[in-house]
Amino acid sequence: MNSNILQAVVYIQNWGESSDVVDILKFNSNVISVFHIMGGYSYLIDANFDSKAELEKWIEHMKSIKLSSGVPAVTAIKTQKIIEINKNKSDFSLSDYMEMDNAYHFFILVDVPHRDEQLIEMAQNSQRVSSLVHIQGDHSYVAEVICDDYDEYRKFLRNIKQLESINRVETQEVISVIKYRNQILDESGKLSTPREDNREMYTL
Repeated sequence: MNSNILQAVVYIQNWGESSDVVDILKFNSNVISVFHIMGGYSYLIDANFDSKAELEKWIEHMKSIKLSSGVPAVTAIKTQKIIEINKNKSDFSLSDYMEMDNAYHFFILVDVPHRDEQLIEMAQNSQRVSSLVHIQGDHSYVAEVICDDYDEYRKFLRNIKQLESINRVETQEVISVIKYRNQILDESGKLSTPREDNREMYTL
């Protein structure tokens, strides 16, 4: 992880169906990946910034987006700085997500106030956990989980909750992957990299 770059998980809640918000996220160079999710927020974003000032400017820009009625399109933004990457996927692309039509795809937010070794070990040994990132803020970790069926996911969730160190767990189901490691689908449905390839900066 590059200590000179501010890497963050960003949550955005938007009002209505604003294509402007999605277009900005797809083509913005700070935004590496965009997941459309259920559960409190509209989008989970993997992003990086050169400084806190750049992050602040980016947040102001997102909040300035208006609907045709003049109402702000973005109603809430939450940023959580990434402390450490404990696990992430290698050799994975947007096309791999596109081929996962029947899979159950979730992000799990975990609050671990003490002794997080059990969670890290469980994540590293589990084929269901694709990513585990240590973050600042309301939760200690965000884990990306992909399961073949819902029963498998529920069993995995029960196993997490049984860890002694776990205080609270929150789940967010992924509706779709809009952008991943700087790749999007263009109008013809083909993979496209709209900006300079910065996939080495990804955290999820």
